[in-house]
Amino acid sequence: MAIIPSDIHIQDNSIAIVAWDEGGAGQVDSWIEKEGRYHIACFVNDSDDPVQVDIEAERKKRPAKQFDFPLRESFKNKPLISSTLWLDVIRDMGISKVLIMTPDKRKRLHQIRDARRHGLELVSAIHPTALILEDAILHENLIIFARAVIGYRTELYPGVTINTGSVIEHHNVVQTCAIIDPGVKTAGNVLIGECAHVHTGAIIIPKIRIGANSTIGAGAVVIRDVPDNVTVVGNPARNINQLPPAQ
Repeated sequence: MAIIPSDIHIQDNSIAIVAWDEGGAGQVDSWIEKEGRYHIACFVNDSDDPVQVDIEAERKKRPAKQFDFPLRESFKNKPLISSTLWLDVIRDMGISKVLIMTPDKRKRLHQIRDARRHGLELVSAIHPTALILEDAILHENLIIFARAVIGYRTELYPGVTINTGSVIEHHNVVQTCAIIDPGVKTAGNVLIGECAHVHTGAIIIPKIRIGANSTIGAGAVVIRDVPDNVTVVGNPARNINQLPPAQ
């Protein structure tokens, strides 16, 4: 049965945030309302089953003392909707804007497409300390964390996440729902494919193409093109795993 709290307050600038990445949604919540552009009306769990988190067990896994966990009907002191029909639910409630943060990249891609079909506006969360250089092209539903640098004439497609301190240099193209982890550095004219994941501290030299659904390991140094659906690690990066094509 869908869980829909009754205490949701809707404003003209209200948005719903779908899912909560590991610490990501909490960070976005900490800055997005301070800018005054959006009001977070609720978070969304795309299941009819309420969230079940063993909070004490989760706390034992983490060194951080401050960590927010979703409860049955709330997250970060905001209402939490649990429904497989969340697109219809939030639209019927009068929420016309959504930010999709689903960690599963393929699932995020499909949710973005579904939100468009439902006539919802996809919004972005860009930290005020992020540096966006001239003529960069920013599409919708982007998540750009603190001190990230988006280079001259770089293009970020819908659903892309750029994490803290990453430098995406000039004329890069980062395609739909790719994820760039903290501290990544790309040189100029790099293409990162759809739903690719570049892990912490990786370095990519100029004019490299990273294939769709591929994974670049933490600290890898990429000096040659990476095909679709593979995992590469090391310095220089080498292929260690061939993945099946994404659905």
